Amino acid sequence: MLIFNAGTQPATYNIELVDRVMMLDGRILTIAESPQTPDAAAVVGRLKSAKAFVNFTPRRVTLAPGESQTIRVRALRPADLPAGEYRTHLTVTASPPEDLGLTAEQAAAPSSAVLSVRLATLFSVAIPMIVRQGAADQRAGVENLHYIAADAAAGGRSADKPTLSVDVVRKGGNSLYGDVEVREVRQRRGGEPIGAMRGFGVYPEIDRRTVQVPLNRKLVSGEKLEVVFKDADSTTGRMLATESFVAP
Repeated sequence: MLIFNAGTQPATYNIELVDRVMMLDGRILTIAESPQTPDAAAVVGRLKSAKAFVNFTPRRVTLAPGESQTIRVRALRPADLPAGEYRTHLTVTASPPEDLGLTAEQAAAPSSAVLSVRLATLFSVAIPMIVRQGAADQRAGVENLHYIAADAAAGGRSADKPTLSVDVVRKGGNSLYGDVEVREVRQRRGGEPIGAMRGFGVYPEIDRRTVQVPLNRKLVSGEKLEVVFKDADSTTGRMLATESFVAP
């Protein structure tokens, strides 16, 4: 992994491992951010953390403008580690400059009757670190296909394109990461799909996730389509699931 300071000022970055979970609606949250509900607790309880056996260096770095730093990561798996998939997230967060903000005296300056506040946006990115023990088990299904016309999309608000709602179902023990494609049956896998969602994932703590695939045209009643989920992880392009759909 490479950190690059594209700014015009020196910047300091903190690097740490943070456990995050994928919620049923697709959001990826830290354990602390997850809702305090029974459903969320069940999702959190299914996470297998890789935090204990993923090492990295450095943990903090200051870079001049245009300078970069390589982060070295390695997994040291215990000999008795049970089979399965383990995950944590390597998180890089920019630290605020030391001269950012206001002193207490500046914030409550006598020349102003209003308390001053200075806000700054800080860069942060989280990259999943996945450790798999044993043979990979990536099986999938696509279910609950539902066509949403453009005028009905976005809860009645105007929308540019119609969509096809698809549930991607994780049937194996490992996470899924791939592409959802909607194709005309007559295409026979050739040509461009009429709709696609690239880089769609389902982590092991949830069993399914719904995706709204935007289509490049309206469907004709009775039109036959094929929905395909292709692997973009272990074996790029391998078809993991397919389902037929007839437009209403």
